[in-house]
Amino acid sequence: MITVLWILLLFVLLAGSACFTVMALPGNWLILVITFLFSMHFPVTSPLYIGWGVLITMGVLATLGEVLEFFLGAASLAKGGSKRGAFWALVGSILGSIAGGAVLSVVPVLGTAVGLVLGAALGAMAGAVLGERSSGKDSEESMRLGKVAFWGRLLGSVSKIVIAGLMVALATLAAIF
Repeated sequence: MITVLWILLLFVLLAGSACFTVMALPGNWLILVITFLFSMHFPVTSPLYIGWGVLITMGVLATLGEVLEFFLGAASLAKGGSKRGAFWALVGSILGSIAGGAVLSVVPVLGTAVGLVLGAALGAMAGAVLGERSSGKDSEESMRLGKVAFWGRLLGSVSKIVIAGLMVALATLAAIF
């Protein structure tokens, strides 16, 4: 019975940490730290011990999530965007995430999560368009780069969230088996 409670506690802490990832905070790293502390709490002979192989794999996954989010989010610069456009895309992403989370919070949990991610992508698009227009690009080019910023931010966020889910599942399964 105690073992089940420990596993349940681990899962709840990790799932809560994954919510930080949805909010564009370092949830994947928090998942890794909690799993490490959980593992260090139990001796190697314990059935709840999580080995170094799992911890290293989770570290690689957390790093992969950061790399994907960064490179997909910065895709607009590679597609001809300016630094000003990238700056305003970042600002727009933050503001859009807050606005999207607030607007869709009327639908508990799922609405807020979707609002945070979709709002960030829409904000990145709006910010990129604004930044590119202010740097002298025409409307068509600004809109093209805004769409690139939208998809880059959306795909970067979704890939990092999927990796958070994988990390939660991996740590929980490692504690069970």
